[in-house]
Amino acid sequence: MPRKSKTAGSPAAIAGQLVPSLTMRAIEAFVAVGTTGSMVAAAKKLGLTQPAVSQIIGSLEAALGIQLFDRSVRPPALTLQGATLIKDATAITDAIGKFQDAVRLGSSARLPLLRIGMLNSFAASMGPYVIKRLQDVAVEWAIDSGFRATRFQSVVDREFDFIITADEGAIPDGVKAMPVLTEPFLIVAPSSFRDGAVKQLGTSLDLIRFGRDPVLHSRIDQMLQRHGIAPQRRYHLDTNEAVLTMVAMGLGWSILPPLAVFKAIERGGDIRALPFPGKALHRTLYVVSRKNEGLQIAAKIRDAAVEALQRAFLPRVRTAMPEIARQITLHGKAR
Repeated sequence: MPRKSKTAGSPAAIAGQLVPSLTMRAIEAFVAVGTTGSMVAAAKKLGLTQPAVSQIIGSLEAALGIQLFDRSVRPPALTLQGATLIKDATAITDAIGKFQDAVRLGSSARLPLLRIGMLNSFAASMGPYVIKRLQDVAVEWAIDSGFRATRFQSVVDREFDFIITADEGAIPDGVKAMPVLTEPFLIVAPSSFRDGAVKQLGTSLDLIRFGRDPVLHSRIDQMLQRHGIAPQRRYHLDTNEAVLTMVAMGLGWSILPPLAVFKAIERGGDIRALPFPGKALHRTLYVVSRKNEGLQIAAKIRDAAVEALQRAFLPRVRTAMPEIARQITLHGKAR
């Protein structure tokens, strides 16, 4: 069957005629002349010579078959057709600029939106320090501290651009996890709790569970079994603050890391934070991104997190809980 020829004036024919000259450079030159009002000013803006800009505009007009500028006046003025096209041409150059910003993800360009999943204990204590240092990275920030928001899978599924997490699951393919902090879990009990009575916790007070990570809960259960503790489970809460308030009121005890409790200890609340006897259970916090995508931004987030921990966390833990501070490891130094 013979192929149909492209009818003159059809979209296909027009596109074929425009492609050679309708380049981004040509559109940029058109917008530059139209907005600055002269070929000379446009050339300076684009880093070209005035004859080069004039030639680009001439080629574009020839390809389009219309006159964009009236050269009989000085400086050249947009024709009616040129004025009709300038708005759409400007929208194209603006969109390309935004696209290039997004591609650069990690350069000095500001992102329109940065979506971060941030562990509850980190968000409540160190989050503001990180945001303050990186506030110029993005125009708008969206931060979520929910369970789903701090899973590795949320990065894989592109629900979040980056996460700060202590996810206990296996790190998926295609994900890069940079360690930031390793810290032990502590016994958090009412201030009336006596030293040396760890094994009695399971019978004297209810265990107040925190979080929804099944892998972490399993590790905690195994650790408690090794210490001969059979806890009564009555409460399960999703925020550190609620857990600490319950403990301070004598409603139970919990297992939390230093990052979640150091502020409450500093305030002198009705709680005590004690290390587990023997080998402690630890968790590691990571800054997570997709591999080969946004790694410069991820490095900035990690550096900001390390700096916040160096300045606003470790010194205060050394003062309030010196014995526990020795069990904390900060990975790397802020640059």
